[in-house]
Amino acid sequence: MSEQEYEFQAEIRKLLNILSKSLYQHKEIFLRELISNAVDASKKIDFILLTDRDIRDADEELRIEIYFNPEEKTLTIRDYGVGMTKNELINDLGTIAGSGTEKFLKKLEESKDEEGKKIDLDIIGQFGIGFYSVFMVTKEAKVRTKSYANDEDAYEWTSDGTGKFKIQTIEKQKRGTDIILYLNDEDEDFLNEFRIENIVKKYSNFVPYPIYVYELEEGDSPETGKIKPKPEPEDTEEEAAEGEEESLKEERVPEPINETTPLWKKNKNDITEEDYKDFYHYISNRYDDYLDVINYKVDGRVRFRSILFIPSSPSQDMLQPETDYGLSLYSRSVLIMKYAKDLIPQWMRFVKGILESEDIPLNISRETIQTNREIMKMSNLIVKKFIRELNILAENDSEKFMEIWENFGQFIKEGIVTDIARKEKLKKLLRFRTSKTKDDELIGLDEYVERMKDNQEKIFYLVGEDLETLKMSPHLGYYEENDLEVILFDETIDNFLMMNLNHYEVEEKPSEGEEIEEGEEGKKKTKFIRFSPIDVAETEEKEEGKEDKEKEEEKKEEIPEKVKNFLEYIEKVLEDKIIKAKTSQRLYGNPCRLANPAEGPSSSQQRAMRYWTQTLAGQEFNIPKKIFEINPNHPTIKSLIQLYEQDAENKVLKPIILQLFENSLLSEGDLPNPSSMVPRINQIIEMLLTEGSNTEE
Repeated sequence: MSEQEYEFQAEIRKLLNILSKSLYQHKEIFLRELISNAVDASKKIDFILLTDRDIRDADEELRIEIYFNPEEKTLTIRDYGVGMTKNELINDLGTIAGSGTEKFLKKLEESKDEEGKKIDLDIIGQFGIGFYSVFMVTKEAKVRTKSYANDEDAYEWTSDGTGKFKIQTIEKQKRGTDIILYLNDEDEDFLNEFRIENIVKKYSNFVPYPIYVYELEEGDSPETGKIKPKPEPEDTEEEAAEGEEESLKEERVPEPINETTPLWKKNKNDITEEDYKDFYHYISNRYDDYLDVINYKVDGRVRFRSILFIPSSPSQDMLQPETDYGLSLYSRSVLIMKYAKDLIPQWMRFVKGILESEDIPLNISRETIQTNREIMKMSNLIVKKFIRELNILAENDSEKFMEIWENFGQFIKEGIVTDIARKEKLKKLLRFRTSKTKDDELIGLDEYVERMKDNQEKIFYLVGEDLETLKMSPHLGYYEENDLEVILFDETIDNFLMMNLNHYEVEEKPSEGEEIEEGEEGKKKTKFIRFSPIDVAETEEKEEGKEDKEKEEEKKEEIPEKVKNFLEYIEKVLEDKIIKAKTSQRLYGNPCRLANPAEGPSSSQQRAMRYWTQTLAGQEFNIPKKIFEINPNHPTIKSLIQLYEQDAENKVLKPIILQLFENSLLSEGDLPNPSSMVPRINQIIEMLLTEGSNTEE
């Protein structure tokens, strides 16, 4: 057949014009698209061979070959699949636009930068027009193809992408398709074995057919030419001299550059620890060992396979919420998206892994992922499985779970704050230190609840800057005296955590002798235990009968007159710094403390507001006023009351009260400049020494 010329359909002409003139960030995806097409062609012949072996080259091994010729500037992708007929060449590559072409053109317009040149997103292939991506890198493309049907000729399709294409009959030895690209001068970097292998491993490492890469010698072609031998490992000078000629002639057995059986498609029992390690290194670009792996397969209404890894430690980028994260998304073993953020919530960004599903179309885009119901179901199942596996690990291997918590506990806390749907499940994973635990000991909420006193109705907690400061907090006195355990939270995120942690649901055990009503067997009765901060002035008042106003008045009347007078003096000295001064019976061993008013923001809320104001907005944060509580039975306060009663004008009173106030601020982590106390401390020392000297005289 003589050569015949055809015109592209109008939409395709417009598409080719854009592709040839635009500057793309990810030109390399043209190779992914061609390999995906080759895989599809191979799968089709695989299916046909199941029922019909009376076809052309029925015994031909299915494989994909990539040939590059730096001298000729050609890149060839060959498959041994179904091939194409003349009509298929005309329809599929020229006159009938794919259903996605119009949408693709619209997307291109939306994605252009200010100069109208650069496409911001990797959207080639998301609309079923992947073949045309070759015109980003080539000045001419040839498609040489031979159908599996015995009565079909072989044909060659040729185009420079400017609006027309030609088709002619040719001689071709084998069934399948060769796509020959004559690359642009600026795209010669794709004629490099290392570059080609990197692209294949990045996008197509797990396609089910072996991929081979060959370098051609000058003047040769994949059909008739010789393959340039790869250099052997370096020999000694003597060995090199003896075998130089033979080594060039000797044909080496080629090896595929891809893994034809992805790890996630192997039987779990056949996967070794070394297999997991190698795959973890590949998928995460890290070279440490992982802490745990979850291999998950679902065959139901949705079908997918997933492998999740928990790294041994957080990387710096994990700490940044805007970092790239997500599972690598595969469809039919082809990488669709390196970071599919919609598969896992942001708090799970420390998890590395993949999800593969044949239910996901190859042309899915980032936008459609967000609204794809199947993917949403997959995401829910993955996260549910991940949390369940962590809970199982916490029960069965506490040592490994604690290692995970020490490295990634802050991400789980972030999940409690941000992931409302899974908040209750995540609470069980919380681990913390308390006023009773040893330095290296952490417990969970279930263990805390088991250790609660019989009459204890709340979970007590305290949030602070660091563990040592918390352990010395004046707020702990009452609870230590009464053998009540207090949770100590000392991380920045704990301030946000406790703004979102109001209660914990536990199974309510039937009391001794309690009868279970008919029909209630197997039902779990639960109750909610509320969290209660211990640095709130209201705590004491509530437990002592805050609602009883008459008792409160009686209590005030019980305070000695000299103590009332001293409280008034404190309020005068600290009038612009506190809400009021009052006595407290909860300050065992401590002279004073600053307590939050019941109606005001909690310490957690205050620290969160300070973080937002100072760190995010770069503004000064004004610490809300608190209630200054004193312990009238503490030696320091007793002495001050006595001194005030004897000499209300004594000059040492005011600086000492100011110092006690700032000591309390310091213990709360609310004193921005501790060194500012030094002049006053020196002043107090000087006053006391002077007074002592005068007394001796």
